[in-house]
Amino acid sequence: MRPVTLALILLIAPVPAHAQTEEQAVREADAAFWRAFNACDAAAMAPFFSEDAEFYHDITGLTRTRASVVASLVKGPCGTPGLHIRRALVPETIRFERVPGYGAILSGEHLFYAREGDQPERLATRAGFTVIWREDRGHWQMTRVISNAHRPAA
Repeated sequence: MRPVTLALILLIAPVPAHAQTEEQAVREADAAFWRAFNACDAAAMAPFFSEDAEFYHDITGLTRTRASVVASLVKGPCGTPGLHIRRALVPETIRFERVPGYGAILSGEHLFYAREGDQPERLATRAGFTVIWREDRGHWQMTRVISNAHRPAA
């Protein structure tokens, strides 16, 4: 079979059902994590990180371990009195890719909204993200997180 023919077959072949299920599971885990983040609920955020998690951030640097990552989220975005941060996906930018034998990668862009005190919520920041997810006994966890390209949102 010619390489071009094989490539065309691979492009038009249906996605296996398990891949669709994995994508749905990762997207659901991601949404559940961000609900916990938006609520600044450390106990709910923690199980979404592997024990050996690494979080690479283009402003704050590298944070290692589940406990340290959760502590940094609680002290940083959740730690400023009177400030509430909310994350929202930019749906058209989201990409899911399987990592055979390991898990998956979810990447894209997200927006962060800020509300200070009684002021109305405002769009504050846009950033990119790449998250490597691994399934552990039916539970998806983030093992590596890259949060980059932070910039003021238009």
